[in-house]
Amino acid sequence: MSRYSIDIRHLRYFIAIAEAGSFTRAANHLHIAQPALSQHVRNLEQSFGTQLLDRTARGVDLTADGRKLLAHARRVVEEMDRLVDAVSPGKPTGDVMLGLPIPVSPLITQPLLTTIQRDFGGITLHIREAMSAYLAEWLIDGRIDAAVLFSNQELPHIDTHEVCEETLYVVGPPGAFSPGETIPFHSLPRYPLIMSHPENGLRSLVHSTAQRLGVEYTIKFEIDVITEMKRFVAAGKGYTVLAPVAFYEDLVAGRLSAAPIVEPEIVRTWTMATRRHSRPNAACKAAMDLTEAVLVERTGMVKKAVSDYAGALH
Repeated sequence: MSRYSIDIRHLRYFIAIAEAGSFTRAANHLHIAQPALSQHVRNLEQSFGTQLLDRTARGVDLTADGRKLLAHARRVVEEMDRLVDAVSPGKPTGDVMLGLPIPVSPLITQPLLTTIQRDFGGITLHIREAMSAYLAEWLIDGRIDAAVLFSNQELPHIDTHEVCEETLYVVGPPGAFSPGETIPFHSLPRYPLIMSHPENGLRSLVHSTAQRLGVEYTIKFEIDVITEMKRFVAAGKGYTVLAPVAFYEDLVAGRLSAAPIVEPEIVRTWTMATRRHSRPNAACKAAMDLTEAVLVERTGMVKKAVSDYAGALH
């Protein structure tokens, strides 16, 4: 391969490997075989006449020339994407890997996919569901293109912007809370809690608030599966803290009761996230914009449903 036969695909592959720090992770993200990806890098190195990557037991590291190429390659790919966006007729096309947190996925997946199919038939949307912390790792590793994330995570390699907010509730068995009832945060020790593990974003938000206010609370069980957590609560084995998206159907069906936390009110913010220094292509941007619109619409619907059923949010 001569230097003049380098195309944009080779540069995209190189960027993916550099950002993932691993041939395996990059191959999974790009949906191509690892040997083929390795061959593309060898061709690039042969074309430039220099070693671009150091292979290590942990993955790959950029050489000095590799770092130079990465900086230039990102600019070239971004300019090419802008060119395509500017002159390509019609609607965007392509595959998009989108990460959704477990509480959000059931709420928006169906309307999101339905709208994508109706309005953007050329986009194939792949949805990966996981806890927010795992989605952040996948985003950094390049295994997904964008994600909805909980805002209180420390994300040095990720760019985010806020989409919507939710008020947190103490959730209990049927009849535990009356419509319109509120729970001051200093009363939280009265409720033995069933929560996810300490790295979970919602639990860390509760914990940081408790530390700031000097409130000690009790964790009775740690359960990472929300459906099982709610089943334990419904059976009277404890309480939990959740946002309305996770419990509103159970509330309306009479399987659970809930009261908003006040003094202070605890608010969880959802964000749309992408890898830092990466520019989403037209298909990814369209999917992100639509995801934000659906998330705002559906969380607003849930907020109203909970407000109408259990009193007021404020």
